[in-house]
Amino acid sequence: MSQTITCPACGASDLDVCRYDSMMVVRADLAMFTLRCPSCGAKVSSMQSIPSQLREEVRFAAIEVGAGMGRDR
Repeated sequence: MSQTITCPACGASDLDVCRYDSMMVVRADLAMFTLRCPSCGAKVSSMQSIPSQLREEVRFAAIEVGAGMGRDR
């Protein structure tokens, strides 16, 4: 299931965090997502839990850069 956020500029409520422009992972389950509103073009950022469908991608990226969450414990 995808997570959506609301655009503060125009009120569109269907911004899908899985269609992000950038994602800054804060911890294994939390990230800052930035995306463009498809309705008005505003740049929207929001701190959200990482959707389950992105977790494997995030883990792989962490392994690639040697980040903590990509290491075996």
